[in-house]
Amino acid sequence: MKLLISIISVLILSFSPLTSKEANAEITNDTFVNAELTFDGYEGEYYFFTDADLQAVVLESSSEIPIDLENGNYEGSRVMVAYKAVDRSADSSSEGIIKSITLANDK
Repeated sequence: MKLLISIISVLILSFSPLTSKEANAEITNDTFVNAELTFDGYEGEYYFFTDADLQAVVLESSSEIPIDLENGNYEGSRVMVAYKAVDRSADSSSEGIIKSITLANDK
């Protein structure tokens, strides 16, 4: 009987959720991405880009960015973007927060 209780206890503990300390470590793990993207447009605090694989990348900025992308003058331009990747939430379609952005050198 003790053996059965021990086995059940081990199984229950092995499938228990993360502790709060482990969960916090997972949240604070920052992932930064550097990518060359094509700027597609700006709308409602979101910046829209296309990557080399023609996949949409939606980013937002928590501060002023050095290039005025909101006026539409740079649509279709290649830009180098460094951003902090974030998980998408139910109320946001953003994939990350822009940390730096510069015009790419066309070769």
